[in-house]
Amino acid sequence: MLFHYMRTRKRQALSLAINILLLPVLLYVFSLIAKDQSNFEEIYVIAKQLMFAIGIVLAGVMLWFLMSKQKFELYVTENEFYSMHPTFKEWCFAVNPKDIKSIKHRYSVSSEMTNIDMIMNNGDKFQICKNYGYSRKNLYEALKKANPLIELPENVNIFKSELSPEMDELITRRFPVMTKFFKWLFRK
Repeated sequence: MLFHYMRTRKRQALSLAINILLLPVLLYVFSLIAKDQSNFEEIYVIAKQLMFAIGIVLAGVMLWFLMSKQKFELYVTENEFYSMHPTFKEWCFAVNPKDIKSIKHRYSVSSEMTNIDMIMNNGDKFQICKNYGYSRKNLYEALKKANPLIELPENVNIFKSELSPEMDELITRRFPVMTKFFKWLFRK
């Protein structure tokens, strides 16, 4: 196996447990900061109730995670690049790394979203989940070992901005000279 990352719901439950344990600390810090306010007692009662409600919700989610058998898994072998996401099916796939043409990092200006797109030799596209703490650098190195012809981003942490076609056309029409300058600058 060239690369493997797995995150179970039990590990997510542990993160929630730590957050639950931090709630009293946050309440204490709040009491130190806000104790000089004239209406501190009323605010403190509300803050205490709010922290208690947040703790209950987090504890419920934590119990649900502990009972869940689902997991996020990502691995690369010589013949398979596999991704399984417990919630979002658009991040689930199994492909041969040799069939991957390129991986592109995109930042959509209009939606303010980042995506990691995997483009296959046949034109199909898949999205790679970026919401977990796996090393993209190690993942890309493993993919490069499995397929030396794959085109990878220059920097694993940089997402290139992209305007939607409609927004790009609007800006080009309104500011033609500045648009040409910035397009030239971004190409450099």
